[in-house]
Amino acid sequence: MVPTYKSPTPEKNADRQTGAPTRPSVRFPVIVVSTVLLASACRLVFAVWRYSVNLVFWDQWDFYTPLFNHASLWRIFTWQHGPHREGIGLVFDKFVLESTRWNSRAEALFMVAALLAAAVVALRLKQKLFGSVSGGSSSRGLDYSDIAIPCLFLTFAQMEALVGEANPSYSAIPELLIGFYCLAWMLPRPIARYTTVLLLNFLLIYTGFGFFMGAVTMGVLLFDLRRCLRAKSESPAFPVVALALAAASLAGFFYHYRWDPAVACFHFPDAHPLNYPWLIALMMSYFVGLRMVVVASVVGSFLALAAFAILIWHGICLWRNREWSAADRTIVVLLGFSLLFAANAAVGRVCLGMPEAAQISRYMGLLVPAFLAIYFHLLTWRKSMFRTALLALFVIALIPGAVRMPNGYSPQVVSDGKRAWQTCILQTGTIDYCDRATGFPLHPNPKGTELLEKLQFLQKNGLNLYSGDR
Repeated sequence: MVPTYKSPTPEKNADRQTGAPTRPSVRFPVIVVSTVLLASACRLVFAVWRYSVNLVFWDQWDFYTPLFNHASLWRIFTWQHGPHREGIGLVFDKFVLESTRWNSRAEALFMVAALLAAAVVALRLKQKLFGSVSGGSSSRGLDYSDIAIPCLFLTFAQMEALVGEANPSYSAIPELLIGFYCLAWMLPRPIARYTTVLLLNFLLIYTGFGFFMGAVTMGVLLFDLRRCLRAKSESPAFPVVALALAAASLAGFFYHYRWDPAVACFHFPDAHPLNYPWLIALMMSYFVGLRMVVVASVVGSFLALAAFAILIWHGICLWRNREWSAADRTIVVLLGFSLLFAANAAVGRVCLGMPEAAQISRYMGLLVPAFLAIYFHLLTWRKSMFRTALLALFVIALIPGAVRMPNGYSPQVVSDGKRAWQTCILQTGTIDYCDRATGFPLHPNPKGTELLEKLQFLQKNGLNLYSGDR
């Protein structure tokens, strides 16, 4: 079936004779979606509270370095960890940690709050694209299928990013910023639209793997410039200036940048080039809970190809049409970002071994925009039984991730290991002994990251594991 667009005017949900809104059809979807949103958030909060341990762990000892050194906010914002910078996520993290005596559990709950906010922003984005609730004659704002959105953003699939090496900059804050970024493109006044887009683009470039939005913004602005030149209804000055500033933001990222692929085995190209698309396919299938290699490869290949086809379809629509559809632009932005991240992960991580390199929980948050784009694409189809069936299948595929832990990752094992190490170091104070005794090393290179000095800093100031809160 060839997808066709729904009318951009929100569909009326009114009685044919009186024109009055039918209250049950307006209220029930809102109640259902709100209930799923709150239930998903509560489950995630409970899980984070249960499995979080008040202990700085693994990479946190590295990207907390500017916090240990009392660095300036700009230094914290531009701090590089691995291939990306920490950006606004670490700035927020600084204030969360300082207000809670460096409590790791509070940090993880802050990330859950960011994901909840991202889900709310995504619901608002859906309303703006496909209908919004207004007073008087009310149009449909939420559908039953919108439970897909809380299932996406509050999925347990990304549990490692919350209770393993919690880092707001990695995916939680970028997920929130991407939602605001898509809304910013819909602002009616050009000066407000381009200013807000450029500001959010700058924050994303510097915040974790939000970096890839820099390339997406450049592409969208080029399309926007072409649209202005063809339509002649809007001055091309705005996209020209915006394009120059976006390029400057992207170039600024590389000032004093160091090459750091984060894995010692990195090499390019791989001996088996087909491993790259295979890794992307396995990542897509792992998001919906599939781990068996054969099934995951087939389903993941379908999802990856569908995502790429949808990107091309809506990209062509943007290229051809003088008047842009907000849905086209949003879908291109969301898919462009996630597919760039997935391609980068494939190039950088395939050397770790297949299929294990693809089935990593912390990657999943950065695939949320892709699945949200697929959902939005389905909403652009005309109403039919086939569309309804696909939407139902899509929602059903997401539900397992919202109710159970991802296969292959056990937060209980991580939690037990952290607690054992915490107990050991409080009793003995010897790093090497605790690493051996627990079989759960706190950092791969204690001397390189100055682990002893940092533990002494925490102990002296009564922070983190020395604060008395386990």
